[in-house]
Amino acid sequence: MSSVEYHYPVIGRKGTGGIFDRLPIQTLEKDHPYQFALFILAFNTIQQRSDTPKVVEEPAATFMEIASIHGKPYVEWAGDRNNDISADYSGTDKKDTNPVPSRFGGYCNHGAVVFPTWHRPYVMLIEQSIGNIAEKLAHDIEADNSNEHGIWIKAAKELRFPYWDWAGKDVPENGLPPVLYEEKVEIMAAGGKKQIVDNPLSFFSYVGGVPFDFSDEKDDSTGQVAYFSRWQRTYRHASSTPDPEGSRIDLLQMTFKAGANDLRRRVAQLFTFSDDENSAIAWDEFSNHTAESKRDIDFINCGSLEGVHDTVHLSLGGNGQMSYPDYAGFDPIFFLHHSNVDRLFALWEWCYPEYWMGSGYERDGEQYPWTQARGTYAQVYNEQLLSDGPLQPFRTEQGDYWTSSQARFLHEQSYPKYYSFPEFEGIKVDQAATSFQERASARKRVQAYYGFDPQTKAKQVALHAWKHLPVPNKEDPAVPSNHSIIPHYRTFAVHVKLLEHAYNRSYSFQLHHKGNAHSSPQLVGTISVFARPDHSPCKACAVRREAGSVVRGMIPIPPELIESIIKSNRGGESSFDQTLAHIKGEFVGRLVDATGSELAGLREGWM
Repeated sequence: MSSVEYHYPVIGRKGTGGIFDRLPIQTLEKDHPYQFALFILAFNTIQQRSDTPKVVEEPAATFMEIASIHGKPYVEWAGDRNNDISADYSGTDKKDTNPVPSRFGGYCNHGAVVFPTWHRPYVMLIEQSIGNIAEKLAHDIEADNSNEHGIWIKAAKELRFPYWDWAGKDVPENGLPPVLYEEKVEIMAAGGKKQIVDNPLSFFSYVGGVPFDFSDEKDDSTGQVAYFSRWQRTYRHASSTPDPEGSRIDLLQMTFKAGANDLRRRVAQLFTFSDDENSAIAWDEFSNHTAESKRDIDFINCGSLEGVHDTVHLSLGGNGQMSYPDYAGFDPIFFLHHSNVDRLFALWEWCYPEYWMGSGYERDGEQYPWTQARGTYAQVYNEQLLSDGPLQPFRTEQGDYWTSSQARFLHEQSYPKYYSFPEFEGIKVDQAATSFQERASARKRVQAYYGFDPQTKAKQVALHAWKHLPVPNKEDPAVPSNHSIIPHYRTFAVHVKLLEHAYNRSYSFQLHHKGNAHSSPQLVGTISVFARPDHSPCKACAVRREAGSVVRGMIPIPPELIESIIKSNRGGESSFDQTLAHIKGEFVGRLVDATGSELAGLREGWM
């Protein structure tokens, strides 16, 4: 129990003179040298690296403390000390350790409708910490360099936490930009000079040693070991050894590039919800990978934001911290990843302002609540989730916990957050849309940017080969009233269902095309399970884990690939059923661990 009640409020960049954009990390580095320099110096400072400015700051806002919020160590955050701990997680309490899987001891919310809203104040917290340090550094620089008065302080006030759009058009070719992995970086210094400093985005070294409850994770199926109890820093795609030489960037880049087009297609699908869905159920499908309200017949097949997020975690992490919920927050790239997740959330809620979690969902006249099935540090097993319920451990300036209702939206009528994002495809997320048509047109542009443009694609394929594919007519009730039919053209997708704890750790399903006369073998898409291991020794418990919650995802199949399959099987001479059989027959599924090592291949007829 905390002897003193203490709360560090999450207020973002209040008091900086306005709302400023979170910029892409590449733009920040290239076009805003003063902001970028302060960002790097301040990030190094909160990481408590050697040779960084000794700026006194709130202990709860160090990177070690902020990163600890997400998962391990399972302890109370220094910024939310409470006398009442009756609901808090305890590693010695059977109410927390005996359930199967055991209760989660970190604060983060996954597999629940509050996934997007909980992570919003979390990113605001690190934005606040870095921004406060940046202002102090800027004042010191200007005090020592009078000829640069007004430059550094202005840059500090406008600084917001950057993002990396991992689904951008350049990613399939370029992968991660060097600023995210090189261990040194060049920044602007006072007097217009340049200096080389440690790059805080490349890795983080634990302050005070490895936390007490970190444990090694061994995959018995592949023999891979993540030595979390012995690694003194974070790694990406590390070798299975207690003392890796560093992150394997070549493997990271190869992995990420291979899956980048699939990420783009899946992001595009998030913006294909129609306008006449049930509000709460649409929010459920978009917000999280479990979709508590859904039966198999209910899925719209647009995918979820959390599902795309999961795949990015495993692609970045490999045999490293980003692949494990308990440790992911310690990799600095986590926050650039989640800043982009927040950007996509902001775009989506701008496009679909009427879809919301509400107080629960209705099924056959019965009302059901949303729940956090696994619990968190501050939430017991199956605790009810409400739109005005607490997003612990984040407190507002008034001392209350943030709520999902407060976290919602970035426009001027919303609860103040003091940041926005650059205009994207005509959308400025801090200015609410004025009409349905404005939102519908913007959604179409976002879809096209990320690669979903059926009107254009239909003109590029040989439609005579597609003429046997049935499509609904305009009067079909499944066709939304504001949609038009493209004759002889349809999209294909694979709906994936994975048991969350089938392998008792993070793993993925990969869809591969075998190749044919018109197309080379290729990875088509990936659905990932971002899960923490549960180490109960009970064999019956393992069985119950395997029968637990289901993670769902959707892999769009590129129309070019569908056309190659049709052409390889007598063009349009086959029936639709035969074509469907051909399509299914040319794909193979594989289950792989976070490193890409195969866990299982799927038998014929799996699809």
